[in-house]
Amino acid sequence: MKDNNALIILGMHRSGTSLLTGLLSQVGVKMGRSLYAPQQGVNEKGFWEHEDIVDAHDELLLNLNSQWDDLLPLADTLGEKWWETDLVKPFSNRLIGLVERDFKDAPVWALKDPRMCRLLPAWLPIFATRQIKATFICMNRNPFEVAGSLQKRDHFSREKALVLWLIHSLTAERHSRGLPRVFIDFDQVVTYPVGVLSKIAQEASLVFPVPVDEAKKKIEEFVSPGLRHHKADTLEPPQEGLALMAYDLHRIFSDAAAGQEIPYSAVDRIAADFAAYQKNWSVELVEQIRYLNQERADYRIKFFRIYKSWSWLMVKPVWLIEKMLRRY
Repeated sequence: MKDNNALIILGMHRSGTSLLTGLLSQVGVKMGRSLYAPQQGVNEKGFWEHEDIVDAHDELLLNLNSQWDDLLPLADTLGEKWWETDLVKPFSNRLIGLVERDFKDAPVWALKDPRMCRLLPAWLPIFATRQIKATFICMNRNPFEVAGSLQKRDHFSREKALVLWLIHSLTAERHSRGLPRVFIDFDQVVTYPVGVLSKIAQEASLVFPVPVDEAKKKIEEFVSPGLRHHKADTLEPPQEGLALMAYDLHRIFSDAAAGQEIPYSAVDRIAADFAAYQKNWSVELVEQIRYLNQERADYRIKFFRIYKSWSWLMVKPVWLIEKMLRRY
């Protein structure tokens, strides 16, 4: 797959990754055959997620007894080289098939799924063996805005939301370090989307199918102030704990988006502090998290099997009609 450019969007859920990917679609970047539909009140302009790839990611995490909101990093549960286990291989083959099917002849394509932050190590061999030129677009948004969005959508506590933001952000940074990547800040996307797309094209050394200048009107119309549902107040820096770690990491990534060099020693210090924070969790708490992960995975794997079975496919149209006629 020579001359095949992939833009891999890395960012925590509710970080503006959908907005950025939607902007890339305005300049002709290919997204795949089937995308998840927009959802009112959540992502009105679309998620821009490849349905089959996201489903594969979801099932892979479940088979690893994990899910998108797992409070434990995969390496903590499965070991540092979890992506080399036999459980992962069939999913890697499945992802290769989907890439070949939808992007084999695409000069520029994009893949957006926040699960990529956790699953990136499983993708790196795919990019290498298929000769795909991957550039990683690291989306950075104020973690306290992300937490506010997750509190509203999923009823998460602020602490859980910040743990998830740190897991996604630190894991994505660690596994993309040293590879071609571009840091983008959410505020840049909202205020100057044309400039953001031009920056990506320049940093990734590619030409979009539709020139940015030609698509300028569509780009500006795609971004509206109403897309920002949560704006964090300007506060003094937190003094300690999760909030301080998230604040410091966000500031480093914001500086990177502004063109400054990343102080990797500071990032590694935050990663070490976060690992120490999690090591202070009680044994009982960690055991309970793993137990609930396994229980949830078992139920959802069974659901996937039923959903894909011939019996379900035959009965599904009847079920949909019954649902439309139901009055209760």
